[in-house]
Amino acid sequence: MRIIVAEDREAASECAADIVERFVRSQPQASLGVATGSTTEALYAELARRHQQGGLSFAGVDVYLLDEYAGLDPDDPCRYCSVVQRALARQVDLRRDAVHCPDPDAPDPEGECCRYEHLVRSAPIGLQILGIGSNGHIAFNEPGSSLDSVTRVVPLSEQTRSDNAGFFGDGRPVPERAITQGISTILAAAELLLLACGDRKAAAVAQAVGGPVCEAVPASALQLHPSSTVILDPDAASRL
Repeated sequence: MRIIVAEDREAASECAADIVERFVRSQPQASLGVATGSTTEALYAELARRHQQGGLSFAGVDVYLLDEYAGLDPDDPCRYCSVVQRALARQVDLRRDAVHCPDPDAPDPEGECCRYEHLVRSAPIGLQILGIGSNGHIAFNEPGSSLDSVTRVVPLSEQTRSDNAGFFGDGRPVPERAITQGISTILAAAELLLLACGDRKAAAVAQAVGGPVCEAVPASALQLHPSSTVILDPDAASRL
């Protein structure tokens, strides 16, 4: 595992963007795994700037979401597919059919999970972008998730729902369930890139990169991957 501590949050986003840009330029027909959250939105803003000012093209790229809330209206702006469309797809030259996500409204949720698992594994993902939850989750694999887990419907912990409440606003409840790629699904990507900023993530980061690999800290599974990079700002790295 390679750990990079950037000068500040902006520098961390730029460093992550360097890795994504190298990947996209070296593999124009790439399969890119994407995450959501305030930290990754800064990364996508930097990638959009590089597209608009530096000619970075995503025309041949397909992107695959890590997870999606269940129970939201299809046009809800908080759905992760909407977030990725807004933050990345519409800002660059991704094809209209290039964004792939699990369908939480599918009449057969188990069948949909199997479909999406097969889609992601068949891509296959060349570079997977990740964030980390304050409780150490990756995607929506909450503490206790099996390291062998695959795409499935999961309940969201109270901590995760509390952490995500700010994205909903106006007192709207955060969904209680989601579809998520499993830990083994994530580890199947050729390369992993985790970006974390802020002191709220510091304890989880320290456990993930310096503690034992265990189901209590799902992000610790990155230690098992042969090509994983963790990029941090000083606050997120403060407990290393």
